[in-house]
Amino acid sequence: MFVTTIERTNTQLNQKAMEAAAHLGLRYIERKKRTIKQLQTIYQEPCIVIGRARTEMYDLGSDKPLFFHPNMAAIRMKRIERGESDPFLSITGLREGMTLLDCTMGMAADAWVAAFAVGERGRVTGLEVNPYIHFIMDEGRRHYTESGAVYKDALKRIDMVQADYHDFLRDSKDDSYDVVYLDPMFTETVEESMGMSGLRGFASYQDVQKEAIMNAKRVARKRVVLKDHFRSHRFEKYGFTVEKRKSAKFHYGVIELNY
Repeated sequence: MFVTTIERTNTQLNQKAMEAAAHLGLRYIERKKRTIKQLQTIYQEPCIVIGRARTEMYDLGSDKPLFFHPNMAAIRMKRIERGESDPFLSITGLREGMTLLDCTMGMAADAWVAAFAVGERGRVTGLEVNPYIHFIMDEGRRHYTESGAVYKDALKRIDMVQADYHDFLRDSKDDSYDVVYLDPMFTETVEESMGMSGLRGFASYQDVQKEAIMNAKRVARKRVVLKDHFRSHRFEKYGFTVEKRKSAKFHYGVIELNY
């Protein structure tokens, strides 16, 4: 992985790219008007591209960058404001003042909706194991300007942490959050998730371990929620009650806790 800038760069962007490279422990490559394809042909590595409005990440050989964008989160929040139901909020039971640990933040859509739902008195922590995805998401939300103030405020309230959730859960105190949420990458491609194609080359496909579920039940006060492919063996394996969604390619599983 290396860091460069957009083609029409300047001294400020070059400096920002060098600082990003140093922060991530990567090398900085001067753009010199070369295309991303040309740079990747030379260096044979994925790259992060620092721009004025957004930061992008290109997998090797891909022309579809990963970058922060609202995806369905903004649409979902508008629907919630209109009084419509949101399956994620219904299953997690999140409401104002509650706390959520999102173990697999990824593009942060669910964490964003959660932060919107729990409000200023609530707390949302989003974990991302990949340091480069974490950097892209954190940079993206810092410079996000497209939505209204209430949406932007919710986005800024997410505590984005670069960490492996197995380790984070192991080190967390009992009853630290109302809800612990896991949304691991599906091993099967889901058409509904094709907008995440830029994420797939960088995402972690590590399986959910038994220890993580045990710790999630210890860390959560109210419930543990798992989102997974409808064919997933994990629901039965770890004792989740499945909330089946008609015609949906993924279901939610819930472990209710006695609090």
